[in-house]
Amino acid sequence: MSPRRDCRNRSGAALLFAIVISAVVGIAAMALSQAAADTRRSATLESAGARASAVADSARSLAFAAIADGGWRVLTTPGTAYQVAAGPTAHGNWRVHIGRTGWLTLLVRGTASIASGVPGVSASADSRAVVPLLAPLEVPRSAVTGAAPWSVATGATIDISGAAPTEIICRDGDTVTPTRLAPAPDLSGVSLPAVDPDTVTDSLVGAFRLTRSTVSQPLRIRGMVVVDTDLHIGADLELTGVLVSRGSVHPAGGRLDVVGAVVAGDAGGGASGLGPLDRVRYDACAIRRAVEQVTHPASGAAWSTLRLF
Repeated sequence: MSPRRDCRNRSGAALLFAIVISAVVGIAAMALSQAAADTRRSATLESAGARASAVADSARSLAFAAIADGGWRVLTTPGTAYQVAAGPTAHGNWRVHIGRTGWLTLLVRGTASIASGVPGVSASADSRAVVPLLAPLEVPRSAVTGAAPWSVATGATIDISGAAPTEIICRDGDTVTPTRLAPAPDLSGVSLPAVDPDTVTDSLVGAFRLTRSTVSQPLRIRGMVVVDTDLHIGADLELTGVLVSRGSVHPAGGRLDVVGAVVAGDAGGGASGLGPLDRVRYDACAIRRAVEQVTHPASGAAWSTLRLF
């Protein structure tokens, strides 16, 4: 081989080597650039997800405040919900709802959606919590309940007539009976405003504890009435809700007219009774509204989900 040809061969090999090296360097540079872009994209998406989650959690906290203030009571039946608040963010929006999934269960949901900073991709967060409701007594399944059998005078009325659609929901599938034997709930630890029935001149709404064992002045209440002793009906007592007596309920010349239910503990071995003009008409919805006056939320379980789309 001539020196000239050998030189040309060496030059060609060097050129080919240089081309290969350049290609490898170019590919490596492109790979590094793509890796850096992927890292930036991943960091951008992660940051957007964290911001969306923080906004959704903050929105959910608004629902907790509304629940603590009793706002959940506007949800009168399971399957209902309402929007607590909503608003914009710098690059999206947020909303918060409270729903009632059961008579004793609430669902809180805070949602947020923001632009991620990556073209065509948004970050969406859904922050939820289940909040149990604690009631000091179950809804009675009878018009009158006692630890001992009630005596019912001739002329007294116990009505558990067919339920309307709303009443069926409030009964929640329970079978309702005119009377039932069961112990009364212990409500001694429930904090209630004390009311002297002899001093009341107007109708009351809410949950109350009577300080006297005898009703000697007409009394009208919508809600719950609790008595820690026997209760003597010496004047007309009209109640829409539930009456709970630790002792027994006795006719004493007045008229008892209840839309809801009456529960007596018959402490001390006594027995309760209805007078000839007394009437108790079972109404599960009235009972539930009364019981919810003393129902409170408890701590629940929370979780969050994040979606990029």
